[in-house]
Amino acid sequence: MHYVYHPNSDKERNNVFVRMYGLIFTPEGKTNEEARKIFLPATLDHLFVFAPAFITAYNRRNLVISACNNVTGQKKVLKKAAKKIISHYFHGLKNGIKRGIFKSSDRNLYGLNAGNNNIPLMISERDILHWGALIIDGEAVRVAQGGLPLSMPSVEEVKTVLDNFKNIQKLQSERKMDLVKEQKEIRELHAEADELIIELWDEVQFYFRKSERAARRLQCSQWGIIYKTRYRNTKQTNNTQQE
Repeated sequence: MHYVYHPNSDKERNNVFVRMYGLIFTPEGKTNEEARKIFLPATLDHLFVFAPAFITAYNRRNLVISACNNVTGQKKVLKKAAKKIISHYFHGLKNGIKRGIFKSSDRNLYGLNAGNNNIPLMISERDILHWGALIIDGEAVRVAQGGLPLSMPSVEEVKTVLDNFKNIQKLQSERKMDLVKEQKEIRELHAEADELIIELWDEVQFYFRKSERAARRLQCSQWGIIYKTRYRNTKQTNNTQQE
């Protein structure tokens, strides 16, 4: 049993508009003569204006998704680098204390226990920012008190990596806001998109209504209608129409 399948995702809606726009209009924006016989002028005008707007919104949203994914990949790399350099700094402090270059009490300047040699865990992004800030502030106080600057890595290197991580966090936040905006805009087009697709397909079916069933299905599919096969014992969903 074949049925008309109405799109229920942005990708499916976009595919319908791309195909039907290409079937109905020429590259110069003129309406094909056969299309003039099938569709009402108001429906053609609606499609001519709305389809490009929906396709543009869909492509723009996908570009933002791609940008978000790209930033997420960059952030993963920078997060790993930030954890590594902070850990290396604390290991350097620990080794310097063992060699007598630094004092055990210097640990307090970094929010550490003076009698504990453990390296702080960094599980969350907040942990990274927290311990990175303590390194920068603690090093400044220790050096101001006459202590030798720690090297390999230096506090400048830690700050550079931490700044890179903060920048990518900010960029990711901006990209997420962009995505929320684009998602909202395309959601606002859903109702009109679904209504227009129904109008288009109803007019196609009406035009070929006198054809024999199998021929009608072929004719309608050539004008953009999507058919799927329903097997026995499969419940009919709201977005289907039996044919």
